[in-house]
Parts: sequence; C-alpha cells; structure tokens
Amino acid sequence: MSAVLVVTPTLGTSPWLAETVASVAQLPVACRHVLVCPAAVRADLEKKFPKTLVVTEPGGGMYAAINAGLAAVPDWGAFTYINDDDLLLPGFAAHARALADAGTRPLVAYGKVKLIDGQGRRLGAIPVSQFPSMNHALYAQRIEPVYQHGTLVTRAALAALRGFDEAFRYCGDSEFLARACISGVPFVRTGGRAVAAFRLRTGQLTKNRAAMVAERAAVDVKLGLIGSQPRLRRWLARLAFRAENLPVYAERVVRHGFVSFDELLAQA
Repeated sequence: MSAVLVVTPTLGTSPWLAETVASVAQLPVACRHVLVCPAAVRADLEKKFPKTLVVTEPGGGMYAAINAGLAAVPDWGAFTYINDDDLLLPGFAAHARALADAGTRPLVAYGKVKLIDGQGRRLGAIPVSQFPSMNHALYAQRIEPVYQHGTLVTRAALAALRGFDEAFRYCGDSEFLARACISGVPFVRTGGRAVAAFRLRTGQLTKNRAAMVAERAAVDVKLGLIGSQPRLRRWLARLAFRAENLPVYAERVVRHGFVSFDELLAQA
C-alpha cells in the first residue's frame, strides 16, 4: 500500500511531542508525519524535527488543523491522527499492513489501544468493539465502539466523507467515525498487540466533561443516531460489547475502582 499519513495537531508546547514524533519515526512501515502548528512555532519545530513535515494551522480549531494536515501531502494510502502526547506502538505496523489489500476501497481499520500516564506507565485500556458489524447498533445507544487512536482510514473513505466537521471542538473524531459507520464504510478490527497509546494527563480537553457530553449529544442529533437500530439488535450489540471487554473492565476496577471510562478520563 501507499505510505501511511500521520497527522498531529500541536501548539508546539507539549513535553511529550518528541516522544510522539519518535514513535512514528521508529515504525517499520512507510509513514509521512505532519505536524500542524501555529505560525509562531513553525520554524522552531522544523529545527527540532527536520525529518518531519511542519505546516501552519489555518485557524478554526483542532479539526480544521487535521483537515489542513490531510491536504498537505498529496500521496498517501491511509491516514491516522494522533495528539501531541500520544504514541503509535510497534503493533501499529501489522495493523497498517492489514490494509495492504484494501486498494482504493473505502475502509476503516482499528485495534487495541492502551492507556498510559505522563511517565508512560500503563493505566489500562480503552474498550473497543470486537464485532464491527455491530458498531452502528452501539452508536445508536451512545456507546463508542471505536476511538481515534491508531485508527486507519483509507483515502477513498476520506474522500467519501469529505473530512472532519470543523464545527466540533471536542468530538469531531467521534462524529467522523460514526458518520463513516452509518454511511456504510466497512470497518475492520485488527487483532494482536495494541496499536496506539492514549496518555491521560491534566489539562486535556476530555477533562471538560460537561462540554464533551453536550457535543456528543450534538453528534447524535446531527447523525440521527439514537434509536436508529432495532431494539433487539441494540441489546445484542451491548451484551457482546460488555462481554468482549470484560478483561478491560476488570483491569480498570483493579487499578481505579468502579468508574466508567468517561469518569476515568475526567479524573485522571
């Protein structure tokens, strides 16, 4: 397949940015990494990361920056975006190779994602759906079956979806993936090792839980998600999702007590 495009929106101040860039550079697959940043820090980032493309963000928030990063490189087969404190892990290489036969077809591939703290220590994992055919039924009851970390989207899928909705500040990635799902873009869950790491830290946008909940509700309204699948299918999808993620829930209870994933994001 063609190169994987990795887009990272950044203000240039993250103490983990060098680690993020190194996690992409060390992958044994062809990757193009693009940092999208304010004009004031572009020259500094170009000096720090001479092998990484740096472009100026256009204004309008994180999802506008991601759209700008996607437009900055003309030749790529699939893309993912990671924040400037997150990591792509060695398992991402096999994950990317799983798209080798996708050709020009629209496709979204996702895998396991672990949670880490500021020092890179494991905090748990993100629950994700084992059965992509049930993802729509999960979205229809406000259960996130897929998270953006390490998720690969083919160029054909991006063209069909026309990029990220820049009206969102917090949940543009959730809206993009949900829109892909209900639009009929096939989803594939790859197995094996975790493909990415999501770092829980102070100051994250996810800490603003009230705003996150409000935007998720706006996503539901925009896409007509709630109740959009038959009740029995929703029940079966929820049951399967809970069962397949029992090890994830068990680890969370041991490490953090009886809290939901959203509560863990808010308090970490």
